[in-house]
Amino acid sequence: MAIAALILLTHTFLYCGAGELIIEQCAALYRAMCDLEWYKLESSKARNLILLIIRANEPFHITAGKIVPLTMTTFCSLLKTSAGYISFLLAKRN
Repeated sequence: MAIAALILLTHTFLYCGAGELIIEQCAALYRAMCDLEWYKLESSKARNLILLIIRANEPFHITAGKIVPLTMTTFCSLLKTSAGYISFLLAKRN
């Protein structure tokens, strides 16, 4: 049982870590596009860049069931809640 819980926790950590990396990379890409001198580009390339900037303004993220974003904040919250439940159950058992 403990091994299964550890494996589940590891998988959740990996998904949340990947979700955090995706969000950070999307934000870095957005900042890089905003720093470009788009006004020096050809008009068609500038239009395409502006469309990309608009799309990258809202970062990509991985969600669990389209409800909860998988980030390290979510993972820490999950750990905190799980520890609270385990503590409560152990206190009730004794």
